[in-house]
Amino acid sequence: MVAVLLSTHGCKPKPARPPAGVSTASSGVFRDVATESGLAFRWGHNGKSPLTIVETLGHGSAFLDFDQDGLLDLFLAGTPRCALFRNTGTRFEDVTAKSGISGEGRHIGAAVGDYDNDDDPDLFVTGYGIARLYRNDGNGRYSDQTNHAGVGPRGPYDVLTAAAFADMDSDGLLDLVVGRYVKFTPESLQFCSYSGIKAGCGVKNYESDRPSVYRNLGLGRFKDYTRNWGFEASRGKNLGVAVRASDSGRGVVIYLANDEEPCDLFVPSGTTYRNDGQRSGTAFGRDGLTQAGMGADWGDFNLDGRADLVVATYQTEPKPLYRSDGAGLYSEVGGPMGIAAGTGPYIAWTARFFDYDNDRWPDLLFTNGHTQDNVSKVEPDRSYPQPTLLYHNEKGERFVEIGGAAGSAFRESIVGRGASFGDYDNDGRLDVLIVDDEGTPLLLHNENSPPGHWIGIRLYGRKSNRDGIGARVEVVTKQGKLVKDHQLAGGYISAHDPRLHFGLGDWDAIEKIVIRWPSGKVETVLGPPVDHYVSIEEGAGRFR
Repeated sequence: MVAVLLSTHGCKPKPARPPAGVSTASSGVFRDVATESGLAFRWGHNGKSPLTIVETLGHGSAFLDFDQDGLLDLFLAGTPRCALFRNTGTRFEDVTAKSGISGEGRHIGAAVGDYDNDDDPDLFVTGYGIARLYRNDGNGRYSDQTNHAGVGPRGPYDVLTAAAFADMDSDGLLDLVVGRYVKFTPESLQFCSYSGIKAGCGVKNYESDRPSVYRNLGLGRFKDYTRNWGFEASRGKNLGVAVRASDSGRGVVIYLANDEEPCDLFVPSGTTYRNDGQRSGTAFGRDGLTQAGMGADWGDFNLDGRADLVVATYQTEPKPLYRSDGAGLYSEVGGPMGIAAGTGPYIAWTARFFDYDNDRWPDLLFTNGHTQDNVSKVEPDRSYPQPTLLYHNEKGERFVEIGGAAGSAFRESIVGRGASFGDYDNDGRLDVLIVDDEGTPLLLHNENSPPGHWIGIRLYGRKSNRDGIGARVEVVTKQGKLVKDHQLAGGYISAHDPRLHFGLGDWDAIEKIVIRWPSGKVETVLGPPVDHYVSIEEGAGRFR
């Protein structure tokens, strides 16, 4: 174990002023500042109705610092085009036309990771017949490396959904996990009749498709290792991918949320992976039945040092919260923890842990929206747009939905799908970008006051992958410690701030940070400052 002292020189990134029109006082925790921030983008289906099952999967987004200026930029997946917005510090500027990100089609999701370890974030975009790998060339432009890398779609009707970069074999190179949904061609069943109303058919009308896992061979090339690593055991119909560090220190743990199929939990086993979904207790809902797994995320909601799991599911299905009991086993506690009843009426897509008030305890956000655009004709008590839900973590004892007190965006219904989480203005409070699939982006500026103490940590691997994905990080104080596993995926078909964010509450001093890098190296960093962002390079213990 190596112990090094940190200097505070350069530890705080370039600050951003709140966008024009953003006040420091708010009628809620979050304020939607998308319009005044310059996010001119719209999703929708041009009045088409009813929509097919593929059309209602929606779209995702990503926070990423593509130009490495210390400010989070935004990528939005859309149909027929995507968009890249540069954060100037005061507004978001649409730089899509000069970015090299091109191509039309039904884009769905995004994954971010530095697959070539050259210090800038690359981008993988999924969709209907779409799998595009964009390498960041470091000059404000991306180049399409899909064919060179060997990660393209299987064909024009390939339904690719969630994806994640992760170092599966601890060789220092980010591999790629790509989820697939169903087999859907022009000959497939498109619409069904519900009480005489034509609407998109449910998922049980389609054959499962299964994920691919690509091993990074270096030099920009990947090889399909789905069978080599045991992922042919997946049940398919995958919509969510969540990554955490493995308890053994080798590889990572991958959770695949599947739609009305048993969900998968892949854990390292020798040189391959085994599916522990059923053994672990995370494959089914609390009633022992399959559930419509959408998005999923890892987080330590009770601060016991073990990563717990939350999954977004269909209406009438209680949203499960799997508490880690150790030894790879989980108990479903969504009911007693207070999230089952309030989420039951809605179809959730994003489920994501984040500490919005910096009180140390991870809170929960769910985006919601029905799968059938004309559901009100079939079920008059249901609606296509649905409210976004924010649950406050009451010190690990219960979650309480705070409703409209979260802000006006939580008092209105939208067709919620993907969401990205990150501190785009570097004020130490996590903001949220939410996709309204029949509208415009919601950029929720976090105005919670007074904020608790916090620290943000950017990892740079040397022997490990450059992003440090799969690292386990402990922040240790005299009062206790907090543990997080580093991932850029999680939630629904979206990517997030590359920095680990720890709310500290009233803890005003940190004794040390302990990092177990994906390479297996354990490093201790002494005396980092609170209320700052720090960067830690593997083995160096200094800022960049």
